[in-house]
Amino acid sequence: MKLADYIRTHLEDILRVWEHDAASILSGRNLTRDELRNHVKQILLGVAAELERPETGEDRSGLFNANHPDSEAHASIHGASRHELGANIVHLAREFRALRKTVVQSWLQMDGLPSRADLDEVVRFNNEIDKALTRSVERYALETQKQSRLLETMLSSLPDPCYVLSADGEFLYANRAMAELCDLSTDEMSGRSLSSMPLPAHYLDDRQLQRITSQGEQCRGEVEIIRASGNLHCFEYVHAPVTGEEGRIEAISGIAHDVTARKETEGQVWRHANYDLLTGIPNRRLFRDRLDQHTAHSDRTGSPFALFFIDLDRFKEINDRLGHDSGDQLLKQAASRISGCTRQSDTVARLGGDEFTVILLDTADLDLVKGIANKILADLERPFHVKGEQVMVSGSIGITMFPADATSSQEMLSNADQAMYLAKQSGRNQVCFFTEIMRQAHSARQALIRELRDAPRDGQLKLYYQPIVELSSGRIAKAEALLRWEHPRQELLRPDAFLPLAEETGLMPSIEHWVFAEALFYAERWTDMTDGPFQLTINASPMQFQHNGDATSWDSLLKNLVHSGVNLAIELTENVFLHESTCLRQRLEALKEAGVELALDDFGTGYSSLAYLKRFDINYLKIDKTIIRDTEAGSTNREIAEVIIVMAHKLGLKVIAEGVETAAQRDWLREAGCDFAQGYFFSHPLAAEAFGDLLKSGSSRSALAIVPSKPASLG
Repeated sequence: MKLADYIRTHLEDILRVWEHDAASILSGRNLTRDELRNHVKQILLGVAAELERPETGEDRSGLFNANHPDSEAHASIHGASRHELGANIVHLAREFRALRKTVVQSWLQMDGLPSRADLDEVVRFNNEIDKALTRSVERYALETQKQSRLLETMLSSLPDPCYVLSADGEFLYANRAMAELCDLSTDEMSGRSLSSMPLPAHYLDDRQLQRITSQGEQCRGEVEIIRASGNLHCFEYVHAPVTGEEGRIEAISGIAHDVTARKETEGQVWRHANYDLLTGIPNRRLFRDRLDQHTAHSDRTGSPFALFFIDLDRFKEINDRLGHDSGDQLLKQAASRISGCTRQSDTVARLGGDEFTVILLDTADLDLVKGIANKILADLERPFHVKGEQVMVSGSIGITMFPADATSSQEMLSNADQAMYLAKQSGRNQVCFFTEIMRQAHSARQALIRELRDAPRDGQLKLYYQPIVELSSGRIAKAEALLRWEHPRQELLRPDAFLPLAEETGLMPSIEHWVFAEALFYAERWTDMTDGPFQLTINASPMQFQHNGDATSWDSLLKNLVHSGVNLAIELTENVFLHESTCLRQRLEALKEAGVELALDDFGTGYSSLAYLKRFDINYLKIDKTIIRDTEAGSTNREIAEVIIVMAHKLGLKVIAEGVETAAQRDWLREAGCDFAQGYFFSHPLAAEAFGDLLKSGSSRSALAIVPSKPASLG
């Protein structure tokens, strides 16, 4: 059988073998059947047609196949397709060699020993396959050149420097942008080493080169390069290994991107976020960050530093008189003067308005701190020239030290602020250290303690009495004794201004002795003035119930109470019962034996536990005035108050409402079943003589006409 006839007859068998061979040659690409055959069928049919063409030149192919294909044209297309699929020239050669072997071997095996004519056909067949291979390779080369031109055009037009280096760091390729960066032409770049270029040494040093070529790692980084124009530009770069088919690293690709504009934008954003736009110095955000850093550093090392809080005196007057533009100019000049008085390592910041701060480092020498502060005051005191007008301001400076005065940055800022206000109160244009505030506060505290110690003897302690009205009858059934201190130099002081000092210094027992004695004296007189039972309530210190203290003193109080025959109630707040102790139980039992009743004050504002209401045999609940204040119909507070009243009655307790100020509040409390009420609607707290007159009159409403001159301080 002629070779041409064999090709046509066994074409599909040949193509099946071809698919296997092509898949082996192009392994790892997972090509489809169509991609594997890829015009080979047409190439073989074209070769068959050529074999049928007489060697004399007479064209007899039309007798066998009127539309015979052009093998060389299809071979050309095959080469282009293989290029698109990523094959190389070696793959092409192997494919055609396999095709040649498959056809010839299978044909000869079928016909047995070849004749002379068969050998001639094999020669002709090989020639045609060579022609097809040549056309395929030529087309492949053309496609490769075309791709190279496209790639070169693209890379050359890129504004980013792109290049390929050998494993030794020499340029194999560089685009126009890279050549311009090195101030060379693209042709001059080839063969030169990167290390010889006018680039920073760390752009691709030996360590990075080793990581890329030996470990196959990518290297990224930033580098600043001075271009030929003299301008400094910032580039981000990436160096990556280029691997061959066997996985061996053959080259290094590199690309850089100019991020100068982005860096400038980021810098502007950061500056706007951290610097004051008007004065150009750090703002509150950056100041707090640096203060936190210096505090942490000083905490670790013990190195002291100082914080100045500076406020411009009379700035608001100038700002209002000359306008905000002039005020802004003044602030800019003030910031400049303050900065000029400090060192490079210090931080001057504007917190806002006319407030400035200075973080002064390494301040072991206190004279240095004082010297800089005084220099700032002197510079601020010099005349300012704003829009052709001369203006005068000064500064008040508060100073605190770390770690001497504070343990945190927030505490430092608070201390410096307090010191600055003391400087203003002392006449402005002054420096005040926080230690002066502490010294003054300590001195004032000691003076107050001394005066409090003498207050009972000097007759400065006074009891005022607020009526408690029985709502069902309208009569004054009780009174609450309220302690006040008529201080010789201050206003009438309420207990919260001096009793904590009394508790700290051990003066509380003597003050309570005075209170009990004073209250019992008047209560004995008032009991005879009322038509029904009269009870006096006294607020007792929690310390008497939480600590054993002087048992003899406590027993003496109770003995005087029993002998007096006065109906007395002790008011305690909820926190007394939170920590049950032997002392608490003993003293409550002693009160019960003495006939003293217990009232729970401020109920509804604390824990409001129901357990201790029965356990400690409490007699009265006092609803706090904050609940009574907002008791419009349908309000939550009103519902809470009504629930408290019902609950207390279920437990056998009576209820006293505090802070009653209107007739409407009195009326709904009476309707809700509340037992007693007190508040400004009935009477303000009264001195003993005025309260006695009120009892004689029998009307709590008449007390409004005899309110003391400063009732607001007595409630």
